[in-house]
Amino acid sequence: MKIYFTGHFAQQLKKLLKKYPHADEDLLHILEKLDPGKEISIGKSIYKIRIASRDLQKGKSAGFRTYVYLYRRKDLLVPLCIYAKTEQVSISENELQYHVNKMNEELLMGT
Repeated sequence: MKIYFTGHFAQQLKKLLKKYPHADEDLLHILEKLDPGKEISIGKSIYKIRIASRDLQKGKSAGFRTYVYLYRRKDLLVPLCIYAKTEQVSISENELQYHVNKMNEELLMGT
């Protein structure tokens, strides 16, 4: 499975890296071995993934949350958003839809 990072997602990750220098490595480690059957499906090929942070060393519960879109026909995994659980408790449906729209804009511009 290929992982595609949009510019929108890269901006979010860049902000996290200022406070959590290993966030990108923690994220890649999880995404490279992702098994959608073991993750939380929220529908429409979107999965919520809990990621432990090496910078916090408190396990998955205090780490990061990322939502990813799995485009099965192209065998493509597209992260939508990422946030630190210590800074944001959850994400609303409207916020998630915003991130999906940003992904779609970027993917359509790239074709």
